[in-house]
Amino acid sequence: MAIRVFLPALLMLLGCVAVQPGTITDRGGWVIQRAFLPHRWDASKQVEVLWTTPRDQGPWPAVLFIHGHQEQFRPGGEAFVRNGQLGLMASRGYVAAAVSQPGYGHSDGPPDFCGPFTQEAVLGVIDFLRTMPVVQPQHVALYGYSRGAIVASMVATQDPQLAAVVLGAGAYDFFRWYPTPLPGINANIEREAGTSAEAFRARSAIVHVERMKAPILILHGAQDERVPVQQAQAFAEQLHAKGIAVTVKIFPHARHGIPIDDQDREIAPFLDASLR
Repeated sequence: MAIRVFLPALLMLLGCVAVQPGTITDRGGWVIQRAFLPHRWDASKQVEVLWTTPRDQGPWPAVLFIHGHQEQFRPGGEAFVRNGQLGLMASRGYVAAAVSQPGYGHSDGPPDFCGPFTQEAVLGVIDFLRTMPVVQPQHVALYGYSRGAIVASMVATQDPQLAAVVLGAGAYDFFRWYPTPLPGINANIEREAGTSAEAFRARSAIVHVERMKAPILILHGAQDERVPVQQAQAFAEQLHAKGIAVTVKIFPHARHGIPIDDQDREIAPFLDASLR
């Protein structure tokens, strides 16, 4: 009996269960669409995207969520379905979408620690959203947390049409972050990306700030045990110096995981001001 109960989860962990495009329903009753896009660099690899739309007539602005690192089952973008964030955003009048980074969820890997292959996967999803009739193509925003913030910040250096970017608990200067406070993160960087100057430049938005155009909201915990708060502060200083609209919120008692409700109090007015 135990084998029958846990076998499907084990097979999914090993990548042996094929998930088809279709719909799922979140805990709030929102119908979430799931699709698979060919990666722009390698059409044999798929990128998983999930989305839902408001119930009123569109088109609407869109927000794309990018998750952080996940252990064990690695649900990828489906994490935002499970915690209700896609449905919440749709209830506020946004097309709410989430992407699974390569190597997470049902996106083909391997992961490259927020590198060019992952960034290109996200850029492909943004292109997909902009072609949707229900989306206002000039009003697309990104939300990235942890690894997702690294990816979102780099994507923002490559897509000048983004309307807004929210970055939570991210690292923006690998040259100053590595070696990180945690050996496990160091091992992941070494395995997935390497430690060359080229690899670090490809993941450090701070050295590409002159390419960024969208207003940016940076969220960080002052007690972050994985990414020192100085990463957020130094990045914000560089953005401000380049004339980019940036808002920084440091949560004095938060560690790496800033409570969602605390984040939302900053994110909701920022997105409304940027996308409406």
